[in-house]
Amino acid sequence: MNQTIIGVFDTLAQAENAASRLEAEGVPRADISLHRSDDSDSTYGAAGEPAVSDNAVTRSASTSSTGEPHEGAMARIEHFFKRLFGDDDRPEEVGHYQEAVRRGGVLLAVDVADDTSVERVRATLSSAGAIDIDSRVAQWRTSGYAGYDSTAPAYTADQVEAERKAFPVVEETLDVGKREVSTGGVRVYSRVKETPVSESVSLREENATIERRAVDRPATAADLTESSVEIRETAEQPVVAKTARVVEEVVVGKEAKTREETINDTVRGTQVEVERVEGTQTPDTPNPAKKGS
Repeated sequence: MNQTIIGVFDTLAQAENAASRLEAEGVPRADISLHRSDDSDSTYGAAGEPAVSDNAVTRSASTSSTGEPHEGAMARIEHFFKRLFGDDDRPEEVGHYQEAVRRGGVLLAVDVADDTSVERVRATLSSAGAIDIDSRVAQWRTSGYAGYDSTAPAYTADQVEAERKAFPVVEETLDVGKREVSTGGVRVYSRVKETPVSESVSLREENATIERRAVDRPATAADLTESSVEIRETAEQPVVAKTARVVEEVVVGKEAKTREETINDTVRGTQVEVERVEGTQTPDTPNPAKKGS
């Protein structure tokens, strides 16, 4: 569905910059139109020249009925909104946009053919400096604005400059971030160590013994036979064997914990105070009394 996105800029340079951005993003020049109160509205065409469009036709018809450029320019804007909304049930914002143009603003309208491009066009207008019309209307109301008056003349350059003279209101903000720093660490080594140990073991030995003893008895036939006997001697020796067993594990890891820290600081700002200054009144000079004849 075709839609028309409208943005208002304080200066022609801002509006033209926004139009250039839109063109760079692929919006056709013929779908972008600028409207302002100095009778120089245009729809972009080839090579940046104004194209013959409904807007240009309206310019010819409106300027023929009056010789004042302001009335012709505002009539074209009136016709532009009539094409969008018709004559009945026109939103109140339409008058605000017309008032913005009357006060020296530049209205930029973009015809969008698909819904997917709407947000992209709005974002481009906003980043290019399009004003917040609601905030601007609230500012106008403080000086007596009650609604758009089609009979009111366009602002002069001096009036535009005086209205837009601004006193900056500065506010500092405290931005608290965080960064990661190194606070040390743990390095774990694994080494082989040697520790002297001492163990006691009981060893057993078997040795042959020879004992001679004196006897005195008659010899028998058995005593006169040859015989032999062998006795083995044994001894135990220590045998050393070592077995390695894992008796403990050292696990290395990290654990994370958070803490809250309150940052106390001061921020600066400026306040703009508006003080009403009363005018100087000149006392009336009394008329001299008339003498009777």
